Amino acid sequence: MRSDLDRLMRERGLAGVIVLAHDRYCPAFYWCTGQKIHHGVYFRAADGRAHLVVDPMERDQAALAGCEWSTYAQHGFLAMIKSASSQAEALAQLIAKIAAEMQIEGRVAFSGEAPLGFSYAMLSQLAALAPKITVDASAPDVIAQAMMTKEESELESIRRASKGAVAAMNAVRTYLGSLRRKGDALTDGTHDVVTRGHVRALIHRVFAEHRLAEDGESIVSQGRDAGVPHNRGNDAEPVRTGESIIVDIFPGEAGGGYHTDMTRTFCVGKAPDALRAMYAQCREAFDAAMTATRGGALCRSLQDLTCDIFERQGHATLRTNASAVEGYVHSLGHGVGLAVHEGPGLRSGEQNKAVLEPGHVVSIEPGLYYPSRGMGMRIEDLVAVRADGSIENLTECSYELEVGADV
Repeated sequence: MRSDLDRLMRERGLAGVIVLAHDRYCPAFYWCTGQKIHHGVYFRAADGRAHLVVDPMERDQAALAGCEWSTYAQHGFLAMIKSASSQAEALAQLIAKIAAEMQIEGRVAFSGEAPLGFSYAMLSQLAALAPKITVDASAPDVIAQAMMTKEESELESIRRASKGAVAAMNAVRTYLGSLRRKGDALTDGTHDVVTRGHVRALIHRVFAEHRLAEDGESIVSQGRDAGVPHNRGNDAEPVRTGESIIVDIFPGEAGGGYHTDMTRTFCVGKAPDALRAMYAQCREAFDAAMTATRGGALCRSLQDLTCDIFERQGHATLRTNASAVEGYVHSLGHGVGLAVHEGPGLRSGEQNKAVLEPGHVVSIEPGLYYPSRGMGMRIEDLVAVRADGSIENLTECSYELEVGADV
């Protein structure tokens, strides 16, 4: 939470935080300032003093940020660029100047968005210009740690995004269930051959109605493609009966903002026995993981529980085979917020000491993948941990596998 940032800085012994937005929307910068500023530097000292530097074109947004602010021009940044060997060196000069004015000395956490090469060059120059500043290399950085727990206003944004995602998933279920056979294909009455692209277009329309947009590309994969977890699917291929169709959607607020994440697996018509059996196994793991997810739970224990179930069922997991590409081949879930993937991670390993806390929003998404058998499946909901440790399911929606008549 934003209210946790100063405490976390003190606990880490940080003298300050510096966040960059380098000509692009930056979730961490938005979180710190509450504004979608695309080019700026945010400074925060250990005592809570904050200062924002922006391009003059974004001065109206800066005025709404709730802290002191100035423009690059007021600091003579253009002259710095002209005299420096690179823009990275000029930015290092600017950061050194303002940090000195704010008396920020000691260990400083850096966050935000900038190309890696540019960031390396800037920090290298800063080390020479401001030797009293050292870079905090802790992972996750203090901003990422504070962003893991959501305030009520953040949860409301995620709930709204989730409502739109559920509407899109329900529309997909209704649409797939309405298809009818026409020769060797499936038709919706308008298109003689319904493709995965038609399903994706439907998803986009519902997103737009809810002022949501994709962050990346949603997954609409079928058959063999559904057996590779992040195969986005081929929009040109027709929707077929009797095969698993994974629909994984993770929209965010249009223009940048909070996300959601959910997955359902469908089969148009009667599912083959092997697919129904595998879906039941996946559902067993999902139900057990959802039951065990609560405040105070060790994140890696949830992944271990899921591996226990899948291994007992006879599937490979990354715990039994680190190079497995069939079976259960990923972690149970991840945090969701201003980015689709945030902390905490629900993965195995003694190094993962994360514990679920009130305000955490995480995905629960076990899956089974067998491209060699032409099938894959995943069930995913997004949950928030309440103050009392119970969970709120943000993406409640039918889990039924089969849709439509036996066409």
